[in-house]
Amino acid sequence: MRSKLDRPKHARSAVVSADFELDPSRWRALPVLLTGSFLSFLDFFVVNIALPSIRIDLRASAADLQLIVAAYGVAFGMSLITGGRLGDGYGRKRVFLFGIGGFSLTSAACGFASSPHILIAARIAQAIAAAAIVPQVLATIRAEFGPDERAFAIGLYGTSMGVASITAQLVGGFLVSADLLGWSWRLIFLINVPIGLAVIVYGLRTIRESTRSNKSKLDPIGVFLSSSFVLLLVYPIVEGRELGWPQWSIWMLAASFPTLVTLLLFESWLDWKGGDPLIRLRLFQNIALSAGLILSVTFYSSSGVFFIIVTVFLQQGSGYSALATGLMFLPFALGFCATSATSARISRRFGPRSLDLGAALMAATLTGLAALALRFGRIDPTSMLTGFLAYGLGQGLTQPALVGRVVDARGVSAEDAGAAAGLFLTTVQSSIALGVAIIGNAFFSTLGDAPTSSDYRNALSLSFVCCASLQLATFLLASFLPRRLSHS
Repeated sequence: MRSKLDRPKHARSAVVSADFELDPSRWRALPVLLTGSFLSFLDFFVVNIALPSIRIDLRASAADLQLIVAAYGVAFGMSLITGGRLGDGYGRKRVFLFGIGGFSLTSAACGFASSPHILIAARIAQAIAAAAIVPQVLATIRAEFGPDERAFAIGLYGTSMGVASITAQLVGGFLVSADLLGWSWRLIFLINVPIGLAVIVYGLRTIRESTRSNKSKLDPIGVFLSSSFVLLLVYPIVEGRELGWPQWSIWMLAASFPTLVTLLLFESWLDWKGGDPLIRLRLFQNIALSAGLILSVTFYSSSGVFFIIVTVFLQQGSGYSALATGLMFLPFALGFCATSATSARISRRFGPRSLDLGAALMAATLTGLAALALRFGRIDPTSMLTGFLAYGLGQGLTQPALVGRVVDARGVSAEDAGAAAGLFLTTVQSSIALGVAIIGNAFFSTLGDAPTSSDYRNALSLSFVCCASLQLATFLLASFLPRRLSHS
């Protein structure tokens, strides 16, 4: 009998069903997939550190800068569920590579933008392309790797998410400060183009196509309703505080609830009629998946806003340059990489407790930093760097374990991998927006109109307490929710 390793090369193009032979190219394909998701998350964070340069170069207003940041997050969140379903129906490799191509082109458009409005439009298109990329990575890992390998592969994915947020500070700060070829902020986008082309070349050679065994049809009404719900929820949360919560933002938030109800009723009706709904409501009956989504809300509502408030505190409150701000996150990067890179081994040692331990460490670290600021009137650099190291260790423990709980949840089939990935990632993006709105509002409200160094310190302390409370909630929920949530 021919062994798995002796399969002909064209077998890598075969559609993967529930029972399939493991592709010997899967480990060579994994770095290609992770690079795609890395770029998508990197561009969500990296623009923050370049905003001062963008404002000067493009003569952008404060409202323009807000939209340059918000447009990507909103469009990304709106499109993730659809991106996951497109991969399920039309082939995850195909959608991934098309997404990378689109992301490269739109990154070039961002880099050569001549006005704030062109940059905003390019950012929206870039986010839609990113939403075609990211769900395919998780779905392909879920479909292509064996149960014994999946924890390690998913751990690497979780690591790539965190490393993207760290790299955004370091590489973004370096590129903007270096001003290579006089391109300043433009390089943070243009660097995506050669990387994207390399991903396409190697992806064509290494990634095997996978899809659902029964072809699905796109649900246009479900796409419209789900996108409308995310827009109505996330956009006013992101923009409302900066604009003083105008009446339209309140109306949008109010309209999000009936839109969600309409979406759920329509999807339920379509499923009952034998159609192919965009959101398979049966996924919510899976206790493992639902528990993971609840944990995602508390965890990402805190972790997403951390970099924003610290960056503002260091640059505006303490006078750090973009590069110096990026370098302050190095201890976080070291701590995160140390634990996330060994997350599979840690998970075998501590099991589900690794998530609890990480959340507890993050909560304790933030509480300690806030207490130092309130007790002594400052946070000295040594204490801050030590705290960032501990916080990174905690996040490196928690994030891969959480991603694994959701993506590899017991009872979620490989055919539903794309839908589950899109649902998880939409929850992540919405939670980050919610955390930025609520904790960011507390931070900037404490600063006031003419903040002093004391105001910045108090704002940071209050924000850290809020973030610590959410991580404590993550710890408590992880302790009480069912522990046997994933495949052994």
